[in-house]
Amino acid sequence: MNRTLLLSLLTALLVPVLALSATAGTVDGTRNPLEATEERQPRTFHVDGRAALDAITDAGHDVTHDVERTPTGFEAEIIAADADLPELATLGAVPLPDDTRFSWDREAVAMREAATDFPRRSGLGQAMVLDSVAIGRVDYFTTKGQGFLSVEAKSSLEDASAALLLTWDDGTGAPAGAQVMTAFTDSGEYMYHRVVTTVEVEPSTVTVLSALGGTASAPAVGWLEDDIDSPMDDPDYRTGFIDGYMDPTELYDRIDALAAAHPDVAEIVHLPNATNGYQRRAQATIGSGSAAVVVSSVAWGHEGGNGITVSIEGDGPSPAAVTVDGTDITVHASATATAAEVIDALNDGAGDLVEAHAYRTSGDGGTVTPTAGPVGLTDDLSAPIDPGPFDVRAIRIGRHRDGSKPGVLIIAQDHAREWVPPLVALEAVERLLANRDTDPTSADIIENVDIWVIPSNNPDGSHYSMYDYDLQRKNMTNHCDPTRSDPGYRDSWGVDLNRGYSVASRHDGFAGASGTCTASTFSGHDELSEPEARNVVELVEANDNIRFFMTIHSNGGQLFWQPGAYIAEGRLTPTRPPLGDETYYWSMARRILSQVKAYQDTVVRPDKVGGSSDVLYSSAGNVREELYVNHGVYAFGWEVGGAVWDTTTRTWSSGSFQPSWAQARGEYMEYASGVTEMWRIAADHGRDTTAPVVTLEGDGDGWTFTTSEPTHVYYTTDGSTPTEQSTAWMASGIRERGETLDFPAGTTVRWLAVDPAGNAAEGQQLIG
Repeated sequence: MNRTLLLSLLTALLVPVLALSATAGTVDGTRNPLEATEERQPRTFHVDGRAALDAITDAGHDVTHDVERTPTGFEAEIIAADADLPELATLGAVPLPDDTRFSWDREAVAMREAATDFPRRSGLGQAMVLDSVAIGRVDYFTTKGQGFLSVEAKSSLEDASAALLLTWDDGTGAPAGAQVMTAFTDSGEYMYHRVVTTVEVEPSTVTVLSALGGTASAPAVGWLEDDIDSPMDDPDYRTGFIDGYMDPTELYDRIDALAAAHPDVAEIVHLPNATNGYQRRAQATIGSGSAAVVVSSVAWGHEGGNGITVSIEGDGPSPAAVTVDGTDITVHASATATAAEVIDALNDGAGDLVEAHAYRTSGDGGTVTPTAGPVGLTDDLSAPIDPGPFDVRAIRIGRHRDGSKPGVLIIAQDHAREWVPPLVALEAVERLLANRDTDPTSADIIENVDIWVIPSNNPDGSHYSMYDYDLQRKNMTNHCDPTRSDPGYRDSWGVDLNRGYSVASRHDGFAGASGTCTASTFSGHDELSEPEARNVVELVEANDNIRFFMTIHSNGGQLFWQPGAYIAEGRLTPTRPPLGDETYYWSMARRILSQVKAYQDTVVRPDKVGGSSDVLYSSAGNVREELYVNHGVYAFGWEVGGAVWDTTTRTWSSGSFQPSWAQARGEYMEYASGVTEMWRIAADHGRDTTAPVVTLEGDGDGWTFTTSEPTHVYYTTDGSTPTEQSTAWMASGIRERGETLDFPAGTTVRWLAVDPAGNAAEGQQLIG
């Protein structure tokens, strides 16, 4: 059978997808202070790929963390008003009503119908095998009373058009169900096929069949543990210390008080770089069209800029002249004065108080009209706090804060609008200190771990989110030139603090961050340009015992590590964690997320866990890459508050940045248990003195190592002593098991095995 015919047969197996239409027309989606606009709000759109997402963010639109991979692209939450819809349509974003959103459970109907006819439509004889199938992950889990099967597999053709069929048994070997799998492609590259499907009983084995004849089977593995050791099981264990959302000033006041109350095991560490401050220039836009003039105070608003007024009177010469009475500025303009003349007059005659420039790209040749009265400049800030640079601090906890114990750094709220993450961090700290004398787990952590917690790593932006503009994502520093520095852009200024690091950054050509100063993923004009990011790096550099890190975000319901970014052309990632580190990450994730599940049965699905660029998209310049690649830290990114299974609609319902307090309380309670488990992992790491046990086993198709724990294995076949520079045992592929090796008979394989704690063992075997 020729390839053309094969491809035509495969095409017939593709699952139908919903046809979507876009609204025609274009509009400048930027909020304009000269026009009344609808307030923006989160809306769900279909976007067909990563390139379209990048174009949307580069155009200044705000794409949130709630991004779901579907067989036809992304379903992305974008902050938008009705006026933004035409421009978003031209960029490839199509609005999705809730009842048309992708649902694995609804999609399963069509997939299973296709599955029943799969062998006949493939047109292949039983003896024709033109590819092989590799199964990656096979995970079974339950949540809210429903069982699920999550499977990842790929054809050796590494082609998205390869059709794969998943079948599973009922736990006894009898057939229980079948479903066509869907291909996952990213940046034009085929990754693997995957599916999440409901099942009625726990399978023991799954089989994946290719339309080209390849087949493979694998056991189903339970994802997360239901029977776990948790401090929450003790009725006397104290929890639930937070009764409302807290702004950064309140968060830092609280950690100051906790350190003062527990001076024997806690202290406050002042980080080297203050923020740029919850502050900005007072401004006003005067006039309209090509005669619009933007006036900004030289001083910060709170330091005098807010008291400045500007009047334009039509009683002056040509060119215009300016008089100043204290902080009241009057422009005396002729009837034919242009915006350019007014701007020059303001800069020349009142330059110690204000700076003036033309509005955006409107030009400056329009004739200026007198104002009805004085126009007051304002910074439009309302938080009841000291608005200057913020003293960023960490609470450091541990009996031995001298570098002798493994360190864990926790930071929260890189993104300002994420109000639950700082509560997760604070609740974990509160529990640890409140239960230190009564709970063995808390006592063990304090004795054996060195902890740093930064409750809000973006205090300026977070104050702004809580008091001025709730959807603020970035910090408040304006890096824009005058064309984007008028008051209408106030809600779009700032740097995305999780795109501004130095490894795999936008400046290195990696995808997933923007160079547009008003984009939601703006990386800054230079790597590590922001003090908030430099603080994290400098803290790790000053404390080389920090071995674990977690940055807490919301609301995607994911747990990420490396690789987190790639160069789009060729989808080139930075250093991928070797198999030993990858399996250690999965082991830690299982422990952390099992503790989360224990509180209210929330499951972070396995398809949302792993290298972020392997399961979702590229995030250039993220902090996880920085700390893992440059400092050898096991670095997690955690999106709390993700999708929860709705038993009524049988869909996964999304979370939000600022959920109702009842929901927020449940989220901080469950995820704080995960932070506590990360500290327990660090304690176990520090006292691990047991060398791994490694054997070499053959199955007729080749040889593979089995290990008693996550382990780096290095081997030789020439009789030499293996070292950590010898050939490393690698994964078979992305998110797959260790590779199968081919050793000729008579070969002596020698290996060195090193676990994450540095314990080592050696072994050798003669291949018969």
